[in-house]
Amino acid sequence: METTDIIFEKQQQEIKNLRKQNLKLQRFYDEYKKVCRNEEERVKELNCLYQVAQCVVMENNLDEALNKIVCIVPFGWQYTKESSARISFKDNTYHSSDFFESKIYQSEKILIEEQVVGAVEVFYKPDLSLELKDPFLIEERNLLKGIANIISFYLEKQRDKENRKLIQQQLLHADRLASIGQLAAGVAHELNEPLGNILGLVQLSLKLPKMPDQAKKDLGKIEDCAIYSREIIKQLMEFSRQSSLSKEKINLNEVIDNGITFLEARCIKNGITIVKQYTENIIILADSNQLKQVITNLTINAVQAMKNGGKLIISTSKDYKNAILSIEDTGIGISGENISKTFMPFFTTKDVGEGTGLGLSVVYGIIQSHNGDIKVSSEPGKGTIFEICLPLEEN
Repeated sequence: METTDIIFEKQQQEIKNLRKQNLKLQRFYDEYKKVCRNEEERVKELNCLYQVAQCVVMENNLDEALNKIVCIVPFGWQYTKESSARISFKDNTYHSSDFFESKIYQSEKILIEEQVVGAVEVFYKPDLSLELKDPFLIEERNLLKGIANIISFYLEKQRDKENRKLIQQQLLHADRLASIGQLAAGVAHELNEPLGNILGLVQLSLKLPKMPDQAKKDLGKIEDCAIYSREIIKQLMEFSRQSSLSKEKINLNEVIDNGITFLEARCIKNGITIVKQYTENIIILADSNQLKQVITNLTINAVQAMKNGGKLIISTSKDYKNAILSIEDTGIGISGENISKTFMPFFTTKDVGEGTGLGLSVVYGIIQSHNGDIKVSSEPGKGTIFEICLPLEEN
């Protein structure tokens, strides 16, 4: 029979073995719980990323998409109920529900072509008891980067979509201008000869002796109408670019002064102050006569828009490749619905007899033929600005 001491030692050894096994089981259980918890976190993160990606695919409206995304973001973090999110894009800010801001947060920049356009941020409540100074997991930092990249992709896609719309509109506009230009050239060519004959016969008739006064008046009216019609045809020819282009080195400021010489008296009469803001020595390669027509047309438009007086500001400047001419008035302005039609042929808001709707189309055609660009901005009741860019002579 075994002694009492030997039995006791065996029992003690068995207890030690059991404790070791229990410790191993406890470690295994803790590891298992940790793995499960990590898996749950990864599932949350992947689900969050999937919902964000699905949102940018399905939603076309930018504000709606960013509002939905910012509400999805907190569900990807381990302390979901103690989290809030904010997305900032340019001048707009989007918040998750029950938003709060604290010093415990992480942030990621939103980039478009390496330019920072906003940020996405996640906040934890300040009263959240946390052991670590940085409570955010590495996986959560990667998740935030992924969300920021998806938002960047979405913003680029929206921008490209807007650019495509603008290009399509410009192509349609150019196609329409080309079609109308061909029509205008044909009409102008057909009308030029009979109008020349009418004008010549009228002028010959006015030289006849013993012409009754009433007949002279009537012939004078016919002559005026023929000359007016010839001017319209001239504008049609300019619009369709059938007239020859003769470029030479010119001083832009001098051409402007020559172009408005005959309109200065009219401006004074109408109570319009002309302000000249010139940059010296701007030399361009252009057809001075056509450029004078541009300046004259734009100035006449400005004067007609300021029937009760105002200020006409003509300024010139240049950058490294372009000369910039700006003609600004303080007139009635152009409504938003009409500004896109500004350069369309035969479109006019003037009264009958005040314009043919060809002036700005001619201006547009002349600037395009000089490899330049023209833009218009306007605010109803405050005025209009036409800005023209023309290549400098050295370019």
